[in-house]
Amino acid sequence: MRENKVTLDMMPLTSVWGIDCDGYFRQKIAKQLVADDIPQEAVDVIFENAVDILSQCPNPWYDGKDGKTGIVVGKVQSGKTSNFIALTALAFDNNYGITVVLGGNKNNLLDQNATRIKEYYKEVSQEKLVVLTTKQNAKLVNAQEIKRFLSEGRKVIIVGLKHQKHINKIAEMFGNDYLYNTPTLIIDDEGDQATPNTKVSQAQMSTIYGSVINLKSRINRHCFVSITATPQANILIQTWDQLSPDFGVLVYPGEEYCGLPDFHGEDEELYIKTIPDNEPDLLDDQGLPQSFYDALATFFVGGALRRYRGDTRNHAMLIHPSQKKFDHQRVIKKVTKVLDDWRDKASELSNGTCDIAFKPFVKQLQKSFYGFKSDGVKLPNYEELEPYILRCITECSPAHLCNSDEDASINAAYYKLNVFVGGNMVERGITIKGLAVTYIIRRAKGTANVDNTEQRARWFGYKKSFFDVCRVYTTNIIRDDFKAILEHDDDLWDSIERAQKKGLKFKDIPRIFVLASKRLNLTRKNVAKSERYTYSEWSKQDYLMLNKDTSQNNDDIISSFRNKNVYKLEEYNFNGVNKHKIIRGLNFFEVQADLLGKISFPNNCRFDKQFFSKLEEVLRKVQVTPLIDVVWIRDEAHEVRTLKDDGKINQLFQGRNPNKDSDSWYPGDGGMVADDRSNIMQLQIHYIKPKNRPEIDFYASALALYIPLEYAEKMDNLFGQVQGGIA
Repeated sequence: MRENKVTLDMMPLTSVWGIDCDGYFRQKIAKQLVADDIPQEAVDVIFENAVDILSQCPNPWYDGKDGKTGIVVGKVQSGKTSNFIALTALAFDNNYGITVVLGGNKNNLLDQNATRIKEYYKEVSQEKLVVLTTKQNAKLVNAQEIKRFLSEGRKVIIVGLKHQKHINKIAEMFGNDYLYNTPTLIIDDEGDQATPNTKVSQAQMSTIYGSVINLKSRINRHCFVSITATPQANILIQTWDQLSPDFGVLVYPGEEYCGLPDFHGEDEELYIKTIPDNEPDLLDDQGLPQSFYDALATFFVGGALRRYRGDTRNHAMLIHPSQKKFDHQRVIKKVTKVLDDWRDKASELSNGTCDIAFKPFVKQLQKSFYGFKSDGVKLPNYEELEPYILRCITECSPAHLCNSDEDASINAAYYKLNVFVGGNMVERGITIKGLAVTYIIRRAKGTANVDNTEQRARWFGYKKSFFDVCRVYTTNIIRDDFKAILEHDDDLWDSIERAQKKGLKFKDIPRIFVLASKRLNLTRKNVAKSERYTYSEWSKQDYLMLNKDTSQNNDDIISSFRNKNVYKLEEYNFNGVNKHKIIRGLNFFEVQADLLGKISFPNNCRFDKQFFSKLEEVLRKVQVTPLIDVVWIRDEAHEVRTLKDDGKINQLFQGRNPNKDSDSWYPGDGGMVADDRSNIMQLQIHYIKPKNRPEIDFYASALALYIPLEYAEKMDNLFGQVQGGIA
């Protein structure tokens, strides 16, 4: 539970705009959550989250037009559905009449969401609530019927496929004045998928995005809430985008949850088993690799241990080889052959048959047994556990295909031990009950995306009670991906938490996040580009300010800064020719506030206020407070340089004299960082007059900045939002 979080028993019945926290719908949903074995304390937390979210939605009692967009961020496999259903209950208790749930962009996700919503609301009378889907109840999703339901005092939930045809059908009914003015909650499940604009770089609207924007425009008072565990796309889109969140709420998982830090943290070697690089691939033609047999045996030994302990709940294994259906069929055939063989051997061993041909099979089971033992799992003797292992093998399901060709959940319901083979269908929304062992080799070639990769972690979830037998078999590169995602995910949540404690609006949260891996991007480039903050040692102003008045204003700012620190000013000379002035050891953030943040730069200059503003955010992000030396280069002599036709400075720095024995030796402007100050930033202020532009009769300032390597390396692990749109 969050620190300093108000619990429901402490909460007044009114909050913010008068939220009723204990109405009819809330009581019914809370009762159902408890019936589903969710502890009362966890139920209270779920409704605390709902109050937090609803309090930031438009006041349904207010007559004015108001539409807002929010985001609810949870963890992968952490029970986000129960949280958004609690939100719908609280909204209904507080004068919201309609809830629209965009329940996924595939039929199975739509069906799953609709089924779960109906299950949670099963104790609510149909005289008080109608739950419809755009797939099964298309004829009822129209203005006339929805208005009739509302006029009868019934609330309405419409679960729609995330497809333009279905969204447009919902939007069409809001053309009715009565419905237009009905306070409406729109919940976008897996809100980072399909909904964001994939044509933003073309200054166009993608189809589903356009349908959602149209839906929002047709409702006078509404709140559009995205629900996701991977919010990178939603956060990195431009803040002027209509789907950029006005507010955000972090939903913390319960104590039984096992996620990134549990699997990929300090004890990673216990739970993540690396598939050897020199091993044949699961998709190769020459059979199955040894690591697969290890994973399968581990699945059965772990299931047997759960049975031995008295845990008879579901136990599952997921094999995630590829997104291609052809590959799924190949793997299904291989796995089926092994399961059939093992089932026959287990059956004969259970009947007392002892065949020398069974020795490799028993040895494989024993290998996994002792693997658990070496990982510190408490076990009985192998001989005592073996009957349970053999029973698990004989009772296991055939391999279920889990893709758009087949709904594995239907057949899986007949078994307690299940083996699944799948691709895209297991990445989002689908929950595999009792998933204990995962064998995953699927990864995008080259650079992958954090959000898509993290969504494949179906091994996360509420499994503390059998966590010691959970294992993930995967490649080195996927293991490294999740190590990097762990650091990134912690940083993302910390960033949002810090901003909220400071009282920042969600749109004002700095969009800068840690991501150490060069093999990962934050999200899809067609939705939101991000940039890595890579800084070379020297960054230079590439264009000269040629407006005389602006240049003079810059001079005044620089002079004011210099006068403020004049008592620190020192000579910094080389052989009497290159005479500079220097102020040593200033605080970078003070220099940024007093000088860099005030200077104006040419419009086409990449080295500008935004550069320094980002640099400030990045340095704060890595918790560095650097010192900086400020140097006035050739303070009295100034310089002349050639400008290119577009106004670009041909060469800002004076080069070095390579002869160290010469009286005129000079390390060059770029070499003026002394060895004992290589870990200190340096700002150079040059005064330049173009020698090929006689009409420019004044010297204009041009800046250069040295960033120590140790800072650059820290900042190189940061990504951030591309400002001003996608280039």
